[in-house]
Amino acid sequence: MRMLILVAGMFLLLVAPSQAQRVYCPLPEDGTWVYSDAKPKEISRIEVESKCENEQVFVRVRAFTSCIPRDCKWGWTKADLRSDGAIDVLLIGFLSSKQITLKAFGDMLDAHVVNVVNDLSEPRTEKTYNLNRK
Repeated sequence: MRMLILVAGMFLLLVAPSQAQRVYCPLPEDGTWVYSDAKPKEISRIEVESKCENEQVFVRVRAFTSCIPRDCKWGWTKADLRSDGAIDVLLIGFLSSKQITLKAFGDMLDAHVVNVVNDLSEPRTEKTYNLNRK
């Protein structure tokens, strides 16, 4: 009887992590998010697309920064889903890059942005934006 309980316990330990890591699509971050108070060069909009295939999650992100006369587009970039459920994406531009971490909270998206000038002529800057679902 003890052996049966031991085997059942080990089976549950093996099965539990796979169920805990299961992710359902679309992700809560999926959609279009806007930050209406964006100043020049700040994040004004983020678009997230997610899909699940064969138990894998595929995420891509497109960011926009406030520019004049219209917003600058960073293009679609592959993103990574972290174990804590947040999304990481690295946007690489000619002059600067942005490392963005995204996490949805209801109809709000928390976007932590680290700006790095590629030639390191300026120190990196960090800012967190709270975007609203469009």
